[in-house]
Amino acid sequence: MSSGLDYQLLTKLHEGAASAAWLGRKLDSGANALVRVFHGTLWRRPDARGHFVDRAEALQSIHHPGLARQLEAGCLPDGRPFVVSEYLEGEDLAAHLRRTGPLTPDQLALLIPALCGALTELRNAGILVRALPLDQVFLVGGLSRYAPKLVGPSLADGPGEEVDTRADVAAVGQLMREALAGGQGGWLEPIIQRCLESVPTERFADPSALARALDATQPRTQVLRARHTGATPLLLVEEDVREREGDLIGQYQLERLLGEGSMGRVFLARHVTLGRPAAIKVLRAEHAQNQHLIQRFFHEARAVNQINHEHIVEIQDFVHEMGPSGRTRVYCVMEMLYGHSVTEVLANEHLSVARAVDMARQMARALGAAHQVGVVHRDVKPDNLFLVRRGNERDFIKVLDFGVAKLMTPLGDLPLTSTVEGTIVGTPAYMAPEQANGLGADARTDQYALGCVLHEMLSGHPPFSGTSFGQLVARVLTEPAPALPSRTASGERIPAALRTVVLRCLSKDPVDRFRDMAALEAALAAALLAPPRRKRGRALLAATALALALVAAGYTLVQRLRPRLAPPVLAVAPSDEGASLPMPVLQLKPPRPPPPMLSLLVKSEPRGARVERVDSGELLGTTPLQTELPETHGKVALRLTAPGHAPVVRSVAGQGHVQLEVRLPPRRRTADSVPPRTTPTHSRNPDPFKL
Repeated sequence: MSSGLDYQLLTKLHEGAASAAWLGRKLDSGANALVRVFHGTLWRRPDARGHFVDRAEALQSIHHPGLARQLEAGCLPDGRPFVVSEYLEGEDLAAHLRRTGPLTPDQLALLIPALCGALTELRNAGILVRALPLDQVFLVGGLSRYAPKLVGPSLADGPGEEVDTRADVAAVGQLMREALAGGQGGWLEPIIQRCLESVPTERFADPSALARALDATQPRTQVLRARHTGATPLLLVEEDVREREGDLIGQYQLERLLGEGSMGRVFLARHVTLGRPAAIKVLRAEHAQNQHLIQRFFHEARAVNQINHEHIVEIQDFVHEMGPSGRTRVYCVMEMLYGHSVTEVLANEHLSVARAVDMARQMARALGAAHQVGVVHRDVKPDNLFLVRRGNERDFIKVLDFGVAKLMTPLGDLPLTSTVEGTIVGTPAYMAPEQANGLGADARTDQYALGCVLHEMLSGHPPFSGTSFGQLVARVLTEPAPALPSRTASGERIPAALRTVVLRCLSKDPVDRFRDMAALEAALAAALLAPPRRKRGRALLAATALALALVAAGYTLVQRLRPRLAPPVLAVAPSDEGASLPMPVLQLKPPRPPPPMLSLLVKSEPRGARVERVDSGELLGTTPLQTELPETHGKVALRLTAPGHAPVVRSVAGQGHVQLEVRLPPRRRTADSVPPRTTPTHSRNPDPFKL
């Protein structure tokens, strides 16, 4: 058992009544892990801490696919226990329910048997679980894979007599009730009620018996097996209740399935009377009973129609009706778009700088219109950007999928989005740091995502990547944004002004980004129109040649107007060697081209620090500082100073585009100094164990 926590806590994933879960990084190896810290008055008791240590040691020796591998456990100096488990991709069940709403009975039927297997393994090891908090059930890879793992089961239980030998069965029943948000469980209801019987002997004998009852009671369904794995990831409704090509939905006949996502399926359809094509997005039948998802689906349609912008896909109708099978059917009718997503375009060709900037400006106009009516997209990425032909424009952008949009202000009778603080919504590679940290999203969050997309269009890849979700989020939160290269993959030069615009979009602090999308679009236009610096030498040479040509022409004209005289005789004295002096020759040398420049961006904490060159003592300016210096083959040493802080010297590369971020430490006061009066401030990175 450990007496200290050797992990840096990066992001709080969840906080419940009994514990808080964090994404952590091992200080010595840098490996990611899941860190759970327990809190409450229970842990003030020495016997409770001793019970925790004993239980943690027992869990470390158990290996089962349904149990998260435990790496270490112990107690902090203040007595609170902690457990470190393997890092898992996905989310816990509590976070999933906050994000999507209650589960369906069919979903629970695929989730519970795996948990019963883990509980049986714990029973065999002499551990009886008395409670299953939602935040201790982790959905590896998301709900659709149905591969739950228990994280630190029974560790939150204090010491006591375990007289109820069927407590784990009751814990499963309580978990199912909570996953249904307290509602009725349909065909699953009799099983839930039996699990929750007040008399233990009237419950199922053990978790294995519960799993067998689930298998026997479950209605006939189709189970889709994952390709290449053989796992059982997804429960589908019976085939006769799924929409198919040729079906009639409202006034539209479905012609062809265009795509399928986690929320619904999109069909090419045609109006039976008018013959007008449309795209119809049908919410999955297994989600149509979920009122939260229906509201989210309806929210997308209303939000898009309120924006009403040419660069945003048009939604023409929204229908919530009873289908022919007796099940609820929810769908929306959208304009049919013919073209390709930006993802497809980037996979097949390299974009020119002008083309990429033109697309980005269209995105900025569309998102700016959304922001003006209080809608933040929150999931801007190449998949959600569609290119169509419009008149003479071959790259007319359409922004799609406002399904995770957030309302900042009410739209008519549509209320503000009730996003739970700490919920991570979006696509990791294009997610702003504040979004990855589970904090609030505003208009500047979309600006960051647009910067990521433009970075990818110019360089061929997003600014950040990682082998896992945790690694990617950690890089987004901690590493400075990489600068664009000086040239695209096809060799075209990327203007320095454009590289600066993209880097500003990718600022960690939203305050450092552009004021709004209009300001960003103006900066993009200006960056594209800015003349390249390297052509200045050629222009000067051309101007010099033109001036000399004019002088020569004038001289010739004057000579022609003069009266004809005998040519003057030029006497040349012989040299000692008997050779004549050579005639003078006028040679024009082109001016030297300007030296290549080092593009330097310096930020500091606190802001306003003076930046000087160490070698020359030259004052370059104050932070945040953006400037250019002549390139050198070696390093450039910079000295940063600020009142009340110790000076810091940093060396940077003397070539290319360099970004430097420095935190100046407070100056240590001597014993005789009197500290000035200050007002209390809140740290931007507080110690989570002192909150």
